[in-house]
Amino acid sequence: MQIIFPSILGYEVIARDAVAALARRCGISSERVEDVKTALCEACTNAIEHGNQSDPRRKVQVVCTVDEQRLVIEVCDEGGLLPMLPHKPIQWALDQRTSLRGMGLMLIVTLTDEVSVVADPNDGTCVRLVFYRDLVSNHVSAS
Repeated sequence: MQIIFPSILGYEVIARDAVAALARRCGISSERVEDVKTALCEACTNAIEHGNQSDPRRKVQVVCTVDEQRLVIEVCDEGGLLPMLPHKPIQWALDQRTSLRGMGLMLIVTLTDEVSVVADPNDGTCVRLVFYRDLVSNHVSAS
């Protein structure tokens, strides 16, 4: 499945809903579908705001593939800036002086089973989100 949309906030919701339907269809649990939706929205928002600098002429592309073991979602922008991913496990040490801005990458790393960032051959950046399809995944939920 492929979705292409302009770098305008709000379009990520269309991608989120379509990918959530695909995730449910391939047997991902309801709880994990919520993780898919959140991680995807964060990746799309980063692509819009940081990768494409909110330029509506630049596109965000979401490509989903499904195999026997996993759902793979690639979110690609046209910007070419490679973000640094935080490593697992993530320490959620927040105080009153810490902004919640910039927490998207931490959410993505926490909610996915695998995540990577690569330079796109067309001078953009692709964030690859992987969710395992099996009922017992490597995902550890925060309690």
